Amino acid sequence: MNQNQNHSGRQGNFENYDLISDPVRIAGALAEINRHLILVSVRLDADGPLYDAHVVRIDQEGQRLFLDGLEPAEAVPCLSPGQDLFVFATMRGIAVRFAVSVDDVLSDERDGILYACSYPEQMLYLQRRDLFRVQLPRYAQHTASIRCAEGEDIVARLIDLSVRGFCLEAKASELGDTRIGQRCRYQDLYLPENRTALSGVATLVNLRASPNPDMLYAGFTIEDMDPLTERSLMRAALYYYQREAGKTGA
Repeated sequence: MNQNQNHSGRQGNFENYDLISDPVRIAGALAEINRHLILVSVRLDADGPLYDAHVVRIDQEGQRLFLDGLEPAEAVPCLSPGQDLFVFATMRGIAVRFAVSVDDVLSDERDGILYACSYPEQMLYLQRRDLFRVQLPRYAQHTASIRCAEGEDIVARLIDLSVRGFCLEAKASELGDTRIGQRCRYQDLYLPENRTALSGVATLVNLRASPNPDMLYAGFTIEDMDPLTERSLMRAALYYYQREAGKTGA
């Protein structure tokens, strides 16, 4: 696989990313992913479904990483040496993307199947979290339930999202006396490429008019962001960003 060619192609659609080729920085990012057992997302081609895996071992001297078996296992085809893997991970508010090729398929008594890969020559590195926001297309009918103060649950449509929060469209009458800075409970937030709904506490940071009569846009920032929620939001944002970039040829 020509990794240089790969990164100048479809993965290059992500213009907010920095292209890193410093072996020390690449090795450091891989070591952190391994040390914290960060769950990574893997595609077998640039547009394929996402699978979950861990970088269970790294060999700094040999410049190799070892991925465990992809999940869900029943949906993964049999992988062989030479298979390209497109890997995505988030850590500490930073997103990294890189491509590797399977060198060997190993069997380990403790970890099961392992895919041995050489370190990537390049890595895409996203640090500007506040710039990464995507508007959901109209066909994406995702909703969430929100409750502010002692009011009733409001089921609202998801308008956009980022790794810090989301925006909902709700009836102005249902938002009632909700004020900027108010803490609200959200739940049943289902996103593409994620198997479970998100829930937690978010703060209302803005209210603005919707193009639809009697509706408002309500923007929320999620409080006490945990790694799973951050990763789920970034995964969904990347999913829609990549789909729209593919349509426009960006």
